[in-house]
Amino acid sequence: MHKLPLHQVESGMKLAQDVILDDGRILLLKGFIIKPRYLQKLEAYKIPFVFVEEERIAIEEISEERVYSDAFNNIKTVMESIRIDQNVNIDTLKQTVNEMVHHILNDDMVFMALTGIRDIDNYTFLHCVDVCIYSVVTAKALHMRDEEIQELAMAAILHDIGKCKVPLDILNKPGKLTNDEFDVMKRHTLSGMDIVNQLPGLSKKIAKIVCQHHEKWDGSGYPVGLKNYDIDLGARIVSIADVYDALTANRVYRKRYMPHEAAEYLMAQNESQFDPNIMKTFIDSIAVYPQDSVVLLNTGEIARVLPSRGVLSMRPRVSVITRRNGPPVFEPYEIDLRKNPTVFVVDIIS
Repeated sequence: MHKLPLHQVESGMKLAQDVILDDGRILLLKGFIIKPRYLQKLEAYKIPFVFVEEERIAIEEISEERVYSDAFNNIKTVMESIRIDQNVNIDTLKQTVNEMVHHILNDDMVFMALTGIRDIDNYTFLHCVDVCIYSVVTAKALHMRDEEIQELAMAAILHDIGKCKVPLDILNKPGKLTNDEFDVMKRHTLSGMDIVNQLPGLSKKIAKIVCQHHEKWDGSGYPVGLKNYDIDLGARIVSIADVYDALTANRVYRKRYMPHEAAEYLMAQNESQFDPNIMKTFIDSIAVYPQDSVVLLNTGEIARVLPSRGVLSMRPRVSVITRRNGPPVFEPYEIDLRKNPTVFVVDIIS
């Protein structure tokens, strides 16, 4: 076993001890093989060192992880360039998004397992990628045409592009915004529409979705107060994906919702904030707790999520693999959370 500073940790190394945060939460489990996205997670939580085994495993690059990483880097480059008024080449982002759509149409479960990488400094860019994934998964379930889905995907990944024009002191404010500050923030939808209209090769439809993604089903949204079917279909999809992903992220001003809590919140807002038919499709299509996620239960048991999606995935079947404290688990055993109402997920480890 070796103790390595984070800058020396590489893909393929095997963790020799659990990685535990200062507040007691488990970040990664002993025995995990380090992958690029785990390195991102360790960096995001500023872990100074880890313990690794001597053995090392060769890891082939997983194409979905590469596409996710490319999408993150490309949207970050685009948004940072726009903020400082540099010229933007949108073609690279468009190619990556089209590749992501192709993968999701073939197998959406793999990409859902990649969502939720939380890094405060890069929250906006990671959020844009996740909203794109959830939007495409929903559009696939709605049987939209491929070209419509590709257009929606571009709108989803660019939905917050207008925030490049929001002053950073408002965008990053840790407390509640004043009414005046919120009015400035709300203008990001119109700014986003203007930015998209100025970028070559992007359609008016994309600009329309970006502008309308904060409109609400009952007409209480902004910037115009559109309601029901006056709101573009793509914007109705993106609005649901946007709120769901935002709720499941830790922010400086509030603790994140667990995925099942976020799904319950969305369903409670049905027919007021969201199109009820798209909401049902969204919940039915996503895996609230994706297959093979590792979660911590309120009992102290640590478990791997078994395959499910939709409402069933809000309280999935899990296979207990270890315990936070107490005797080790030599033989994994299953718990069906739907049949055990006093047992629930309190944290996501991986």
